[in-house]
Amino acid sequence: MISFLLFVIFSTNIVADESVKYAAVIFRHGDRTPVQPYPTDPWRNESLWPVKFGELTNVGKRQHYALGKWLRQRYSHLLSDAFDPTEIYIRSTDIDRTLMSAQANLAGMYPPKSKTMWNPDINWQPIPVHTVPELEDELLAMRKPCPAYDTELERVMHSKPYKERLRKYQHLMDYLSAYSGMKVKDYYDIVDIYSTLYIETLYNFTLPNWTQSVYPDEMREPACYSFKTETGSPLLSRLKVGPLLKHIMTHMSDVLSGDKKSHKVVMYSGHDLTVGSILNALGLYDGNCPVYTSTVFLELVKANKTGEHFVRISYRNSTEIVEPYILKIPFCGEVCPLERFKKLYDNLISVNWEEECKKQFPALLGASFIVGLCLFITIYVVHKIHFARVYKQYRSVYIPRKNLSYQSIQKPTVMLSNPLKA
Repeated sequence: MISFLLFVIFSTNIVADESVKYAAVIFRHGDRTPVQPYPTDPWRNESLWPVKFGELTNVGKRQHYALGKWLRQRYSHLLSDAFDPTEIYIRSTDIDRTLMSAQANLAGMYPPKSKTMWNPDINWQPIPVHTVPELEDELLAMRKPCPAYDTELERVMHSKPYKERLRKYQHLMDYLSAYSGMKVKDYYDIVDIYSTLYIETLYNFTLPNWTQSVYPDEMREPACYSFKTETGSPLLSRLKVGPLLKHIMTHMSDVLSGDKKSHKVVMYSGHDLTVGSILNALGLYDGNCPVYTSTVFLELVKANKTGEHFVRISYRNSTEIVEPYILKIPFCGEVCPLERFKKLYDNLISVNWEEECKKQFPALLGASFIVGLCLFITIYVVHKIHFARVYKQYRSVYIPRKNLSYQSIQKPTVMLSNPLKA
């Protein structure tokens, strides 16, 4: 009985000294099939798999259903039994497996009861999941075009530290290229093959003999490092994760202001890259690949005695339903005063994404225009001088001087070269 009471207390996130007032929950989708097997993969025949490539499996659905039931217990003090759109907001990337994961999760959170029971044969009710096309989504998919981000990523990937670090894995990349049938040139290619091999082991497929010397040990570190690359500098983090953290903090401010329509829980259904990127941008990534249903919890905590508000970040990197562990926020600790948290991550929260992404494009365009104009003027002047000389030579040979008859002018002994080919 005592253990049960302790479970209830901790699962609802209310203890004598503190209470959670708002929670942002960012999770990865559940179990899926490989997105794109490597060319020589003996299991690349899609008919061997339970669902099409890249889709959520029944295992993945069950994983998120279980997570949803657990989230219901954790935030039961923030959410009504019946779905209330003013209490919770759910957003997903525009990908089948993330949309389906969110829906399975919500099925666990909101099983229909009494008035919400709309069909006695189905223990489920529809809950809205919001999304936008990937190429229009800077918030969660992080795929909306941003020239300034692309320029910075190119700079980082061509920097000496990045190249020197990647060079340590050249032998591995050459080995993988020789046996996988694809050109392996960076961390992204390594993690693609690593993920495929990982999934195939989950489904008890026998891996090719060549993998034994490199999977998983030799491949794990560079594969997991791939989740740091896209937020590998302050500017990359600002443009990649800034919009998401700003969205989270805006909802948090609404709760603090007492807005009765503010969402108490905001859920984001994304990918391993989503989870890895936000952890790395916050300085909290531990170098381990985010597994299925890995979840980041960013919570607003109120100290009941003082009324002060803190930010707490927790993380569970497991497919099992386990209690997340609290992360130590750099220069702040396990619970960080709200105002201090805002100052620490001002580089992310203060982003003006639309303006900053456009800022560099006109600059580059202007620079290109100036360079092009200078080049045009130079070419024009050179050609002008050249044709002036040719014309002068032409006049000296063909144009009769005053008092000379046409017959007295001799033709040149050497034909002038084509001025256009000069």
